[in-house]
Amino acid sequence: MRGKIKIEKEVYHMKITKYKKTAALLLAAVLTGSLCACEGGGGVEETAYNWSNVAIGGGGYVTGIVYSDTEEGLRYARTDIGGAYRWSSRDTQWVPITDHFGGVNAADWNLIGIESIATDPVEPNRVYIACGTYSTTNGAIICSEDYGETWTQADMPFPMGGNMSGRGVGERLMVNPKNNKQIFYGSRSDGLYVSNDYGKTWEQVTSFPVKGNYFQEKNQIGIMWIEFEPGSGDIYVGVAMKDGACIYRSSDNAASWEALPANTAGMYPMQAEFSENGYLYLCYGDSCGPNAATQNGMVCRYSIADGKFEDITPKCNDGRYGGFSGISVDGSDPNTIVCGTLGFWSKKGENLYRSTDGGVTWTPFFDNTADHYVMDVTEAPWLNWGRETAQTGWWMADVEIDPFDSNVVSWGTGATLYSTTNLTDLGSGTPVTVKFDAHGLEETAIFKVVSTPVQNGSPQLYSIMGDLTGFSHLDVTKRPDDAHFMKVGTADDLAVAWNNGNIAAYTNDDLKQPLRYTTDGGATWNKCAGMPEATAGGKVAISADGSTMVWIAGNIKSSVYFTKDFGATWYISQGMGMGATVFADKLEPNVFYGVCGGTVYVSKDGGANFIATGVNLSENCEIVPSAEKQGFIWVRSGTMLGYSEDYGTTVTYLKDLSVNAIGVGKGEKDGDPMVLYVMGDIQQQGGGIYSTADHGKNWKKLTTDDEGFGNLTPSITGDASIYGRVYFATNGRGIVMGDLAS
Repeated sequence: MRGKIKIEKEVYHMKITKYKKTAALLLAAVLTGSLCACEGGGGVEETAYNWSNVAIGGGGYVTGIVYSDTEEGLRYARTDIGGAYRWSSRDTQWVPITDHFGGVNAADWNLIGIESIATDPVEPNRVYIACGTYSTTNGAIICSEDYGETWTQADMPFPMGGNMSGRGVGERLMVNPKNNKQIFYGSRSDGLYVSNDYGKTWEQVTSFPVKGNYFQEKNQIGIMWIEFEPGSGDIYVGVAMKDGACIYRSSDNAASWEALPANTAGMYPMQAEFSENGYLYLCYGDSCGPNAATQNGMVCRYSIADGKFEDITPKCNDGRYGGFSGISVDGSDPNTIVCGTLGFWSKKGENLYRSTDGGVTWTPFFDNTADHYVMDVTEAPWLNWGRETAQTGWWMADVEIDPFDSNVVSWGTGATLYSTTNLTDLGSGTPVTVKFDAHGLEETAIFKVVSTPVQNGSPQLYSIMGDLTGFSHLDVTKRPDDAHFMKVGTADDLAVAWNNGNIAAYTNDDLKQPLRYTTDGGATWNKCAGMPEATAGGKVAISADGSTMVWIAGNIKSSVYFTKDFGATWYISQGMGMGATVFADKLEPNVFYGVCGGTVYVSKDGGANFIATGVNLSENCEIVPSAEKQGFIWVRSGTMLGYSEDYGTTVTYLKDLSVNAIGVGKGEKDGDPMVLYVMGDIQQQGGGIYSTADHGKNWKKLTTDDEGFGNLTPSITGDASIYGRVYFATNGRGIVMGDLAS
């Protein structure tokens, strides 16, 4: 018996229409000081934009890859915080298919983390995605009949965990190949669910006996995978149970269930796949990864005929420790299997093993005597990570053989996606070539982006981000080389000299060297000769000509310091108290702006002394100087927006808007005002990216309601050299880049 659960949906169409997600926010900042009257705007015009990404190449955790068994070339990838992708054979790159989620002030940002993907083996145009990043809100299952071009959405009564413990286990979402109207979903906390109408409505399978009682890092793992036996169509479900059986089978379409013999206690079957000759192959670990690293694991096969498990764990003299996660059976040979490690932190990365005799013997990618593979990351050279050669990666949760090409096995890592080109050569003496395979897939979590005019070979853009520190992008259409990869520390802030873009600095979490700088466009990053405080992180500003750096340590009690010799000598700035933030003028090297305790300050002597202007801002604020004329700055106070033409002495605030981040870019013609770009909502037109070229008199909306790009980070900038180009930061979809469509 299955109990009906009310689960209705709201319809979302990625390319057609979508309900507006955002209403205008109330303006709540209390402002004092010398202010001009507020100005109104002249309207909002929708402007067509072409959106793409600044090329990096992955940069985040690819948790799963799903190949279609019935349509050659069709495959999908899921990520933990960056949405889902479909491979385009025509364009030879990954195409994002869940960018309709999220956006400025969007309520559905949590759906950008992907728990599972299922492709329909009967009608391969149909695809289903389980969406939900964290367990703070309930998840959803979205359904498409056109390969992910448009979607309908079913809201589920339980949360999902695309970025939580166990996010790299097998596919919890699966289409019944004998009745493709029927889709099963295994939840983390509420048992098994089924849809009998192509995913439109769902009901709980009350006959399923368990929900999973293993918690990792306080997160319930629940059901880990669903598989259908090729011949009989029996349903197999893997559940994370710390005691008792972990695998259940139904031979009557989920009406009743029987437990397979209990596995070794404390071992969890993270992934499973059937062969056509009667075996279920399984990978085990003593945790479900990836955060709590597996310490032990095993590979087994279960015989359908005799109902017995057999241990076929690879033993290849490679020093392996940890567990196993990914496993895949060759579509053209049921005796050929590939599996991968999880938690094997070797100098070469995780290992992969291939067997051509059903797991009796294995050949590794590497062992203690030799490497049987070569890495080719020429298309994303930063993946060398300062080493002579790239690693195979870490957090290798999923391993998938292309069902139409035995030479291709793909796997995701914590940083990118790789595929082989000649897998069948493994063990022959010819090394297997492993190539970067994340073209078009961008999953970095960006903190800040900065653009300055390109001159003397300076970068088009600088960025800082989670996990990877950051990059200097000489060409935003090309993936950075290893030299322009910052690598060191978790970045906190970033600054670039406006008139000398080869000079930049970033702060990081290194207590001894929290500030690093470059004078060659990021080809080398130098430590300061000394630091006035042994405190990590903080904020940094650089004068327009690059001659002065101002630093405020991450400690809230930090003073404001400045140096004119890249840290050989430091001085304490006068006039502002602790907890200040500083911004550099774009035209005058001696001018800096500061905010401390809500009060605006200006320095006209290179940061030595700051004087209050009389204007107060909210605690959440930013100042963006413009290069259009001396003394012109944009000011964001909370969600209010204004500008000053007198070094912050007076501010004119614009009406009927709400903004989260602001940045400037090149004007259309020489002498024109710089274009202001904002994340926000202008005149109740909905959250999005907007621009104005006339100080807020008229606005253009650059994004549609279907261009959300997930969870946005409040950092945006125009390109300083290319009119109309804008960059903005996301938490999982990399750096989004927009250009005028015409």
